Amino acid sequence: MELDVADLAFGGRALARVDGYVVFIDGALPGDRVAARIFRRKAHYAEARAERIVEPSTSRVPAVCSHAGLCGGCRFQDLEYAVQLRHKERQVAECLQHLGGIATAIRPILAAPTQFDYRNKMEYSFGRDREGQLTLGLHRRGFFDRPFDLDRCHIAGDVSSDLVACVRDLARAEGMTAYDTRRHEGLLRYLVVRRGRRTNQVMVNLVASEEHEAFARWATVIRERFPAVRSVLLNTTRRRAQVALGDEERVLAGTDRIEEILGGLTFEISSSSFFQTNTEQGETLLRTAIDGLALAGGECVLDLYSGTGTFTLPIARRARDVIGIESNEAAVRDAERNAARNEIGNARFMAGDAMELLRDRFGLGTRDATRPFERPEIDAVLVDPPRAGLHPGVVSRLIHLGAPRLVYVSCNPATLGRDLALLCEERYRPEWVQPVDMFPHTPHIECVAMLSRRT
Repeated sequence: MELDVADLAFGGRALARVDGYVVFIDGALPGDRVAARIFRRKAHYAEARAERIVEPSTSRVPAVCSHAGLCGGCRFQDLEYAVQLRHKERQVAECLQHLGGIATAIRPILAAPTQFDYRNKMEYSFGRDREGQLTLGLHRRGFFDRPFDLDRCHIAGDVSSDLVACVRDLARAEGMTAYDTRRHEGLLRYLVVRRGRRTNQVMVNLVASEEHEAFARWATVIRERFPAVRSVLLNTTRRRAQVALGDEERVLAGTDRIEEILGGLTFEISSSSFFQTNTEQGETLLRTAIDGLALAGGECVLDLYSGTGTFTLPIARRARDVIGIESNEAAVRDAERNAARNEIGNARFMAGDAMELLRDRFGLGTRDATRPFERPEIDAVLVDPPRAGLHPGVVSRLIHLGAPRLVYVSCNPATLGRDLALLCEERYRPEWVQPVDMFPHTPHIECVAMLSRRT
């Protein structure tokens, strides 16, 4: 049937309506009139694929990438960037209102300074084509197990794409096999490329099912062809999990980490480190979070989900003390190393589950009133949880803690709305929410929310 696309739904699918009935459409943009085929019907909505564009939207622009329409990554290259921003800003407001009942000031979204060559980390998957030849690239849209051969990824930069071509050629020359997720067999799984945009240091991490004598030769070739590569690593795993990390790691050439600069500080990044994937917009998030914390210099700040200290350490330069809580012990070791590297002595880190540490070390939510707790007076809290948001137990402990200011950095407006509803039910008041476009041409949206304690 022919449909007029009215909007973009949260998550990135085009949306049309037929007599009030919602139809989500893959392969269409707002303003398009498309011939679409419905492939799934539910009581309140249907799903469809655009088979032909009858009349294109006036907001369409030529896509830069040759893989546009095939790749599952930056699917909005053919939509004007200003229009992308307008839809993301609206989606944040709708998520907060509909999922959290939060009606607060939504600041204008902060655009990315560059819409291409912004990612400092990319994960590429090995696979095979219909003829059985090994491929290396990104996933086809809608398929988790069908990577296509990458020519060039414009959001990752030239060196990343050139490394893909180099490693693919080396693997084909050796006649190596790609790991098959269904059969649980094959050697090569992932190639992860990280780049310090400020330092121009590159890490190459090969993830495989087991060792192979050719890998050491590959590392030599890579270092010779790409002078910026400081680290070539091999991660091995026999697990079925589709994660681009191994159970064991070995340095094939160079060092086991690279460096990047964020917020005026130098950070060491290992293969397992979490680091903001867009360095420039990571600094935008940091500046916005610090603005929300409103530090005068004498505060004690609690940073939950502190990672390798990318927010904790810049905050420490503006506060009396900062306590970082992080469940990943390797990230905590990296954070401590980064603190020493930058000569920051007023930041300390705790490794463990946030809910348990808030209970056991801070005495929040415990029923044992006889236990002594050396809880410092917390003046402000920063939380930067994963996409799933905060555990309800963490929310209740933060409410119990009752710090005067709470800043929430979110990569998922839906879970942000849910969590703000709980935090603001009786303890906090939302002051503002700042959307940040970390990932142009994708449906992903970052936000910073500033909450103040009710008097």
